Amino acid sequence: MCTFCDLGICCDPGHRSEALLREWVRDTCVFCTMGSCLTHGASGPPVGETTIPIFDIKRSLRSNSSSTTLTKVSSTPRRGILSGMEDRTYWNPSQSDEALIISRLLKSPMGTKHAIPKNIHRFWTGGPLSPAVVDDLVSDGARARQAGWTCYLWYSAEVERVLDGHLDGEIKKSEGIFIFSKRPPKPVDKRPTRANQRRRLELAGFRVVPIEKLDDSSNWLSELATLVGGAAVMRNWDEVKYFSDLARLLYLNFVGGIHMDVDICLGDMDLTQTYFHNDPDGEVPLMGSLLRDQSDPMIPKLRFLKRIRRRPLLTKEEYDGYMEALSALVEKGMLAAGMLNALIASRPNTTHLQDTIDEFRKAIIKNKGLISGMALARVMLFGKSREGDVEQAMKWTVPPYLVRLDPDTDESNL
Repeated sequence: MCTFCDLGICCDPGHRSEALLREWVRDTCVFCTMGSCLTHGASGPPVGETTIPIFDIKRSLRSNSSSTTLTKVSSTPRRGILSGMEDRTYWNPSQSDEALIISRLLKSPMGTKHAIPKNIHRFWTGGPLSPAVVDDLVSDGARARQAGWTCYLWYSAEVERVLDGHLDGEIKKSEGIFIFSKRPPKPVDKRPTRANQRRRLELAGFRVVPIEKLDDSSNWLSELATLVGGAAVMRNWDEVKYFSDLARLLYLNFVGGIHMDVDICLGDMDLTQTYFHNDPDGEVPLMGSLLRDQSDPMIPKLRFLKRIRRRPLLTKEEYDGYMEALSALVEKGMLAAGMLNALIASRPNTTHLQDTIDEFRKAIIKNKGLISGMALARVMLFGKSREGDVEQAMKWTVPPYLVRLDPDTDESNL
């Protein structure tokens, strides 16, 4: 089945009649749609002038050739509204077509039989989120629910219990009687805002769940969260970050899906698809984090791709820019598997996830405190052995939606 016939814009003469070709070109003419075109007239332009050079996916991307080629359907000069379109010769690839390009850039296949559940997870604990992030999450939640996905917002009830207790104490102190000393300012209580935000997310389809639900009979997770809450009282937010590194491993191992930091939106990610592990054993997670923060040099490339994404056709210059940006981002996404963990996707109960959680717990005991989850990147790639083909494993981490997501804020870097 031809994708472009389905869209009603196919220019392959073997697929569509001349009348439909005339109709398509006439529809692309602003003046024809207004009924005032002096170039094409009521019947549209001559058939010989209706075809536009296109990037023929059927004869390039979906062929067995390893090269990406350009197929021109016609080089007939154009008149009127179509003049100057000779360079608009490439179809803007869909996410599925883009996945084939990424696969060829990596020289590694994408997708296996090991499906990743349609769950999207985020973790945030402590104070409220920024209003802009909540708006984005609400939009994501409604869209995901409509497409059959489930969104989760995980938090730590124990960390928040410790923080809330400290806040209550500070509020009481500010309400006492002060004769010989100055009254301290009353702390701002943002708990009502936090509660309202969570109710709003639940209405948008989110399941708001405490991470302690995944604790076992030893209560090791709750005890660890108590220590993290104490560190947060002392403004040591690194401990909360590292705790979130552990939390994402726990819920991915429990239910599977895609973890995203709260500052990452779904963007143009195709939610109609089911996503799969790239490695044949279904053990290496998909990752593909691109940005460390909002000063990352990859940001202009992502913005360029977002700007041209809505256009069905690209000029040669735009397509060259697309390929240059995509190549750079694919390389960054592959290399980031050893440095960034803002994105992790996996099926549940994999050996690699379980090994990483075990090693995390051992490291906590050894170091008498939490560590960054990315210190265990090799365990996520290879399991307890930590040995294997690093380059191939990193290629397997690149997801087909690599450049489709929107990193909008610095929220998770606070």
